[in-house]
Amino acid sequence: MERLRLAVKKEGALQFLSHLDFARCVRYIIIRAGLPVLYSEGFNPHMKLSFASALGVGVGADVEYLDMELAEPVPVTDVIERMNAASPDGFSVRDGKYIDAKAPKLMAVANYAVYDIKGPAARPVSQDELDGILQAFNEASDVTYEKVSVKKGHKVRLIAVKNHIVEPVSGIVEKDGICLRAGILETEDGAIKPQQLWDVLMAQFGLPVQADLVLAWRRGIYVRKNGTNYSLFDGV
Repeated sequence: MERLRLAVKKEGALQFLSHLDFARCVRYIIIRAGLPVLYSEGFNPHMKLSFASALGVGVGADVEYLDMELAEPVPVTDVIERMNAASPDGFSVRDGKYIDAKAPKLMAVANYAVYDIKGPAARPVSQDELDGILQAFNEASDVTYEKVSVKKGHKVRLIAVKNHIVEPVSGIVEKDGICLRAGILETEDGAIKPQQLWDVLMAQFGLPVQADLVLAWRRGIYVRKNGTNYSLFDGV
């Protein structure tokens, strides 16, 4: 068994698929590419394929990582060429590397992601005003987000935002709105979503935006240890 890790890009119409639909799309690409992928045993066998994270609907990514198990080694360049030839618009394989079969699973180690979060301004805003809003947030020692779960009978859970935003949030005013750059750390308690950070900045710090008109783009995903980000190809 050979374990191959791939870095792929998700954009265009594909960013509006749910994670389950995106995973299904990737499985079809692998089948069309004719790769010797392994399947689990049992009554309902499934392709041995796993992802670093579950991107939300509307969230695109410069890079997402996935692992697949192959029955025999195939040169990485051939895998990339064959998958890209079989891919729809919005999906591409950027890089790949064979890793130790006993390396931790992607979801167990991928704990830090960097996002661009963008939406239209509700009114004219200057760069100085945006910088002041972000400075107030970055210097705040305690920020809480109230998450309401409708599916669980409107159960409320408080998220300590600063446990997940461990580096300063930056941003720029653009012609068509506001764009923020934020890194989000996943802990044992989970993580805050880009949309939720947008809501916090709007409701608690006066960011002049509209809550529902926001899109996120993930620029990178990493293993973060002791304040340093490592590539998921490093097998850290």
